[in-house]
Parts: sequence; structure tokens; C-alpha cells
Amino acid sequence: MTLTLVRARKWRTALPAVLTCVALAIAGCSSSKKPSTNAAPKSDPNATMTVWTDSTRQAAFQAYQKANPKTKMKIEVIDATTLLSKIQLANRVGSGWPDVVFDSTPSDIASLASPLFKYAQPLNKLVPQSVQDNFATKNAACTLGGQLVCLQNDLAQDVLWYNKPLMAQFGYTVPTTWAQYQALGVQLAKDHPGYLIGAAGEVNLYYDFLWESGCPLATVVNDNEVKINTADTSCTRVASTLDPLLKNGSVSRLSPFDPAMTTAAKAGKVLMMPGPSWFAQFVMQPTTSWSIPNGKIAAAPIPTWDGATTNYSGAWGGGIYVVSAHSKNEQLEASIAQWVATNNAYQVTAPTYPAYIPAAKAWLAALSTNKFFAEDPSSVLQTAAGLINPAEAATRYQVTATVTSTLVAAVKSGQTIASALPALQSQLSGLAQIAGYAVDTK
Repeated sequence: MTLTLVRARKWRTALPAVLTCVALAIAGCSSSKKPSTNAAPKSDPNATMTVWTDSTRQAAFQAYQKANPKTKMKIEVIDATTLLSKIQLANRVGSGWPDVVFDSTPSDIASLASPLFKYAQPLNKLVPQSVQDNFATKNAACTLGGQLVCLQNDLAQDVLWYNKPLMAQFGYTVPTTWAQYQALGVQLAKDHPGYLIGAAGEVNLYYDFLWESGCPLATVVNDNEVKINTADTSCTRVASTLDPLLKNGSVSRLSPFDPAMTTAAKAGKVLMMPGPSWFAQFVMQPTTSWSIPNGKIAAAPIPTWDGATTNYSGAWGGGIYVVSAHSKNEQLEASIAQWVATNNAYQVTAPTYPAYIPAAKAWLAALSTNKFFAEDPSSVLQTAAGLINPAEAATRYQVTATVTSTLVAAVKSGQTIASALPALQSQLSGLAQIAGYAVDTK
């Protein structure tokens, strides 16, 4: 992954919100021609497996093809923002579905597995239980209504990235609670104005703060009901923690990708930054980005909220493999998805943290020798991989674009997060209802 791809991922989180609504509308008013999920035989050993993927994961499928030369495959790189509309088009004409898909937006699975799309093939009986059990999150993001409907490729669990020698120079201690984090921000603004312990001018406000806090923006009650309550203490405590730090400047109102943030980082002004597992290598390290020198960055666990017993993480990124309910060889398509998600030989070279535990161990062994880090971050990353907060789940509406247009917009314009929470409540509730959910606001 390059910084360009990181930025592309950022924009892809917003675009599917529109596409999902369009796709659902198409499903409701499409022609009377309905695809039959039973029309295609599922036992053709010579069937060609069509794969849709992004350019980064193309190498994984090519590696599978090389290891299994007798399998007929057609590997196509597609624009991730067109995935849902392409699947819906195949539904309308009754043909053209891919057998295996890599999807860089995990929340898409709620649509792909819904009755409106009828695309995702349940994998409970197609992937051995021993394999299922070896995923760090037990494929929680891929389990809907008790059905395993995809396999996770990589994780984007949060940790607290910090500048270890700068912390020692300032005489500070890495915070283990969010109260300590806030206190550190207050002290930093007083002692060393201009230095930063975070940023909130990006959709990371959702992934790195609200999600890990358990703020119910996409809390699934059942297939037809969600809980959305921005007045919940798990939402308001984020605002109460960050708003004073935004005011004193110790948490930036900029995006981590903003050129001004890059300038500050290159000047050594970033003391710490909550962020996903890929953040250090793809934002902090590259000379085209923050260009932080070797031997400075370390990882600590995400802080714990007062009264909580678990320091949950959010997840900014990750990807999934989905297989088609229309395939002519369901066992083969499942085997392909399983191979690319779990194969050590490929995953050890993958750009991001593997979701499959044995592959992650091999990946971390390689990471441990990276001279960029002040100390090996492996144990912190490995622990955080099992702590992604289950409060949020895949839904048929996306929260990220709305967080950006309400909370992030408020931050960037100098307002408080607290002042924008009611607008977020109203807009998300409306989107959820359009997507067919009843909304529990308590």
C-alpha cells in the first residue's frame, strides 16, 4: 500500500454510502426479470472462476493461480466504488456475477448478503471450522444473522502511536486511560504549544474515537433494526474529551493527510497519534508523507475509558472476500477465498495486518525487524487485533460520509463535536430508515 492508496481508501469509505442508496433504489424498482439463485449448477469442476479485485490484492489471486494451475481463472481489477452497482446490474440481467470478490469496504457485506442483492454465499459449511476459528476476530465483521458470509483479509485495529524519545525528553508518561490522555493534552498545550497528540479533521474521528468508544451509530439489533443514539454517553464522552483539546490546539482540526499536518509532522511536532495498524508504515514513515526518522515511533495500547474493563479498538480499513451464491462451483470459489485470506506465503508479504492469526504471526515476524520502530510493536498490534469493538457492525447504510459532513465539518470550521452530534443523529436515522431499518434511539 502507498500513501496514494491510503488516500484512495479514505475516499472509498464515503462513496459507497451513495452507491448503496442507489443500489437499493434500483433493487426496488428494477425490471420484473428476477435472477434465479438455483438456475446455475454448482458442481462444474471445469467452471472458470471470475474474480473481481483491487490492484493491491491482484497479486494474491495470481499467487493462487500459480499454485493451482489447473484452476481456470479470470482475474479482473475493478474500481471499488462500482462494485455494488455492478453486482446489482448482474442481478437485473440475470448473469455476469463474479465468483469471488475482494471488497475494500467491509460494511458492503450487509448489502451483498441482503435479500435485495442475494449475492453473498454462506460459508459456514464451505470453510472448515478450524480455519474459521483461527481468525483474530472470528470473522465478526463477516457474520450476519449467524451466517458466515465473507472472510476478512486484513485488519486495521487501532493503537496509540507515539514518539518514544520525545515522550522521554518531555518527561511524560504514555496515557493508559482517556482521562490521562486529556490531561496530557492540557499539559502539552501549556508546556509545549504547537505539539500534537491527535487529529480529528478526518473520518478517523469515527474510526479511532467514536467506534472504539462504542458510540452506537451502526449497532445492529437484528436484520431490520439498528440502534443510533448520539446522546449515549459512549458518544458524548468522546466529545467531552476531544473538544477541550481541539480548543487548546493539542488535537489538530486538520486531517492526518493535510499538507499542513505533514509539515508539522516533519518538524517533529507530533507527540502521539491514535491510529490504525497501517498508519505508522504508510503515513508516518514514507519520505513522501510525514517522513519521521527511524527509531522514534513506538506503539502502545489504546487507552481505556473510565469505568470500562476493556480498551476496545476501532478499525479504520480492512477488506473482505465474498463469494457468489450464483457460482457453478461453490466449493472451489470458497477454497479460493480461503487460500488468499490464509496463505502464509502470500500474507507475509501483504501490505497490511492479516486477519488470519497464523498469517499474522508470520507477518509480525517480518515487521519486528523493521528499523523504523523504536521498539517492536508486534505484541501491541497482536493484542489489539482481538479487541475491535463489536458495538459497530455492517449495515445497509454507511456512517462515514455522514460523520464527515457533520462532525468533521464542525471540527474543521472551529465548532465543537458536541454541537454537531444532534445533526449526526438526525441524518443517520434518516439514512437507516431509507435502508429499511427501524431505528432504536434509546
